[in-house]
Amino acid sequence: MKRVQLNFKYFILLFLMISLPAMAQGDGPRNLLWSPKNTFAFLPKWMSMNQNITPGNVLIEDADLHINAFPLTLVYNFGLANRFAQVMVNAVPGDVSGSLTASQPGLPAPHISSSGFADGFIGFKLGLVNQPALNVIEYSQYEKKTFSMMFYGRIWYSGSYDSAKPLNLGSNRLTFQVGFPIDIWLSKNPKRPTWLEIYPSIHMYTANNDPTFITMANKSQQHALYSIENHLSHNFTDNFWLSADLGYQYGGDLELDGVDQDDKQNLFSGGITAGYQVMKMLGLNATYGGIIAGDNGAQSNMIRITAVISYANLKKLQKPE
Repeated sequence: MKRVQLNFKYFILLFLMISLPAMAQGDGPRNLLWSPKNTFAFLPKWMSMNQNITPGNVLIEDADLHINAFPLTLVYNFGLANRFAQVMVNAVPGDVSGSLTASQPGLPAPHISSSGFADGFIGFKLGLVNQPALNVIEYSQYEKKTFSMMFYGRIWYSGSYDSAKPLNLGSNRLTFQVGFPIDIWLSKNPKRPTWLEIYPSIHMYTANNDPTFITMANKSQQHALYSIENHLSHNFTDNFWLSADLGYQYGGDLELDGVDQDDKQNLFSGGITAGYQVMKMLGLNATYGGIIAGDNGAQSNMIRITAVISYANLKKLQKPE
């Protein structure tokens, strides 16, 4: 048997194409591109957010919250009916602190904090257009098509929650997210890839039948949240890339016992991301972003640092002599 020797460029491609999902701040650039099959990745992150949107993605105009989160995601890429496919499992330890105020009676405004786990998810992707199942070598040699698209579905499960607490990291409900990421290849030089990623999606929420005591309600229900995420990224060297990020989301207003709280999200966000390939098995990227404009006093800024630790199953690439 003759073992295939993988060139460094294959690992660069592998790192740049693996998904990096993350909470309600969007998935980020180079995270919605299809990847080689028979590859694994582990993605530890640190996210620091100052905002008036709770970890459960509810806008509270007079809130002032600081969230530290450490999302941990395990990813496996494979082939399904000769198409790219991916499964993901995510958990998010972290903490939140700050203050909540509101005009309605019974809603106090002390300094509050909570720690534990924010909502995590189980996810699945499937290539729909121009995203075949290819191994690392085949993927590196594949001539990228201008347009490609995938299906992306996630089920978000609740993190830590206690209705006796005024603020929680978890949401005490399920969230179903469905989207169809579109990738547009803009490069003439394959060694300097330029991607435009467009990701429309919808979040649909189940009811919380035990809302926190400060709501003075028996049931809370959040309306669907619609979003679109856009990233234009370019490699300036083999190892270094930059991205300009823009997003928009609408909806997500909350009902308490059937009464709408007039807290609809209608906001634009933007940011910039820098990525660097440190070594074959390690890539790093950092993002700074926030809300540019929004209704109901929406405010947010975020710093996110991500490591991508990857492994390719080279046994699958062995060829006879």
